[in-house]
Amino acid sequence: MADLSEQTSVPEVEEATVEQPLISEPVENLSDSTPDLTFVQSSETPPISPSVTPTNRRPLFYVGIGLVILLLAGIVGSIFMYAVYAFFLTGDPIEDTVVTEVEAIVTEEAVDTPVPTATPTVDPSVERSLNQQVREVPTVAPAPVVPSPPPAVRPQLLANSSIDFSSSQGTWDYLWTFPGSNTWEPMVYESRDYGTCWYGTDYVRICQESGHPGNSADIAWRWISPVPGPIEILIRAEKIDVGGDGVIISVFNNTLDVSTEPVFSRILMGDDDNGFANRFIIETLQPNDFLLFVMQKNEDVTFDHSDFEVTICQISCP
Repeated sequence: MADLSEQTSVPEVEEATVEQPLISEPVENLSDSTPDLTFVQSSETPPISPSVTPTNRRPLFYVGIGLVILLLAGIVGSIFMYAVYAFFLTGDPIEDTVVTEVEAIVTEEAVDTPVPTATPTVDPSVERSLNQQVREVPTVAPAPVVPSPPPAVRPQLLANSSIDFSSSQGTWDYLWTFPGSNTWEPMVYESRDYGTCWYGTDYVRICQESGHPGNSADIAWRWISPVPGPIEILIRAEKIDVGGDGVIISVFNNTLDVSTEPVFSRILMGDDDNGFANRFIIETLQPNDFLLFVMQKNEDVTFDHSDFEVTICQISCP
């Protein structure tokens, strides 16, 4: 019996699922009901106490998880269907919500931050009809007219007192006045003992190439300019009757007042039989301005008959 107990080991009892109302029987009953096997309890091996195996609950757990998943799927499907319904019937609710929130933020910032009110400007075209605006053609400013440069002015002879001498007043005016007076009178062209000349009183005269002032008279040649300046003037003077104290020759620009400052003045001495020739330029001369060439006595009138010639040129004289 001892050998049999050593060779026969008691298998470990695994938990087994036993459906109710099955009840495990004691081992002793099992040994009684089995006549062929003799069950010997070993003193070293503790007796196996009868126990009831727990019921297996895993299927119920899986069933619960499945129900929860189905419930969540139903909720998600309901939300999705509602979203689709809201999108097609009322628009995108999410976008409306975002727009509403943005408008609320902008409105709040606008209330918090004061903005200065600008003066509204009125477009004048608003009050006009479309046809009026179409008919209105913009005014195009004409291109500025660039004046052509004036032709180049070449030097030319304008007048010569000897060449232009005439029996009528015209290119030259032949005048006389009392000394100290600015009232000039035209001379008379006639023949006398001193020749055919322009005469004032007695021997006071202007001839083609000469002149003679008097004690009571000054004489003058007046020339009116047809062109603007500059002009050049060449004066030649020489005594015919050598002696006496000479004569005074002066030039006035656009004035008959001989008390003003002349643009040129020189004394031709009584014994100067060589005379002089002087050139000068007048810049400030306009058309219809005039020059007055005056011959006066110096101290006395004896031996005052003198040669006199004036040449006037535009720009320069040869």
